[in-house]
Amino acid sequence: MDTKQQTEALHYFREYADDWHRKALSTIQTKVNVIQQRNGYVLQVIQERAVTEAALDVGCGTGDLVCDIARKGIEATGVDFAAEMIEIAQSKAQPQALAKARFYCASIFDFDLSERRYDVVSANGFIEYISLAELDQFLSLTYEALNPGGSLVVGSRNRLFNVFSLNHYTATEIDQEHIALLLREAIALARGPKLSELTHLETIPLQDVNIEHANTGIDVTTRYQFTPVQLMQMLQVKGFETRQIYPIHIHGVPPSFKQQHPQVHTSIANLLQTYADHHLLLVPYASSFMLHAQRSL
Repeated sequence: MDTKQQTEALHYFREYADDWHRKALSTIQTKVNVIQQRNGYVLQVIQERAVTEAALDVGCGTGDLVCDIARKGIEATGVDFAAEMIEIAQSKAQPQALAKARFYCASIFDFDLSERRYDVVSANGFIEYISLAELDQFLSLTYEALNPGGSLVVGSRNRLFNVFSLNHYTATEIDQEHIALLLREAIALARGPKLSELTHLETIPLQDVNIEHANTGIDVTTRYQFTPVQLMQMLQVKGFETRQIYPIHIHGVPPSFKQQHPQVHTSIANLLQTYADHHLLLVPYASSFMLHAQRSL
């Protein structure tokens, strides 16, 4: 842990492990459960695959997704660098006798990926906490860790949402003269094209490596955002083909309205989420998104 970003992230997830666990299991109807939405999409990808014998969840947190995958009879491995998260995950799996669920406290960059290959690698709420250089390394590592035809399912904070959030993030994109290209990408998604047509779009520059973001409830100063096409282009270079972009936490109203009327926001967001599958036009209104990419055969 030699960067401010990594130190803050480790401190946050160690301190709030119990709170993260409660959020993952929450059934409160006045809040949007982003963790369950992300996990549900990974399970959907697995369900739609012809064969999945082994899965790896990077940044597994308290292990809910790993346990859900193990219940399907799949060898499921979870890796997280916060010991408190792994302790909760292990305590969750043991009483359920989930022998196929295994957890390791380690950074994915130190974890031994040579022992086996996987059919699915997932990373929910992970890439925003690593540097751009580490992201490049992570994509290379996952390509090598996957079987041919294997699936990488990765979640990202959505930079396109900055256009529609009507707040500090919007003002920053205006000041940096990025709005036009962000809107062009949003319009391209709304047209519902073949995903292969999107990879040729011009995108805005990646965020500065030393960027500091406004606090959105997580005490980590730098949490990178990406647009879907930015990630698609990175993955294409590594040998992946994007299969689907899936919106997470779709906003029907701006965040300022959400703060004033949380129940209204939640009702709208949960309703819109039922239309998330194969509706690219909803992606710009989502504060994050999932991207399913497949390793070449």
